[in-house]
Amino acid sequence: MGRTMNVLVAVIALAAMLHRTEAVDYTVGDDLGWTIPPGGAATYAAWASKHTFVVDVDTITFDFSSGEQDVALVTKEDFDSCTTTNPIWETTDPAEVGIVQPGTFYFICTFAGHCAKGQKVAVNWIDSSAPAPAPCPSSTVTTYSALPLKFLSKRVDKRGNKKRVSLTMGGAI
Repeated sequence: MGRTMNVLVAVIALAAMLHRTEAVDYTVGDDLGWTIPPGGAATYAAWASKHTFVVDVDTITFDFSSGEQDVALVTKEDFDSCTTTNPIWETTDPAEVGIVQPGTFYFICTFAGHCAKGQKVAVNWIDSSAPAPAPCPSSTVTTYSALPLKFLSKRVDKRGNKKRVSLTMGGAI
């Protein structure tokens, strides 16, 4: 019995030390997509809290119809106050985003009233060698010294072929 218990503990410890390296593309909001959520901001907060996002491995996709929504990366202060006038990055097309540095990143819709109605999400990214941390409390402030983002957009050319475009951004903010 003691030997079986030791083996079981060793297997559990080994499993805890192994880290996922397979890339996952998460659609923000799952089937809901990127829209004004029926449950307000708690909808996207719950979505983000049930996933672990790994730096330089995973991507998140903001899926929406062009012209009906947009997505912008903002500071924590702008996220909390739904200030839409000074985004760090913004697109009016659906976007696939990868992060290359750990931290919490804040995304909102800048269309009038959308953020205030809950169309915003804070996404915490961890290093692949680190265990998943607890979600950040709302009072935590993240300072961006560089913009460690990789944007992967799917564009359609004149022939209707989809192609993936990658852009990594860096530099002081």
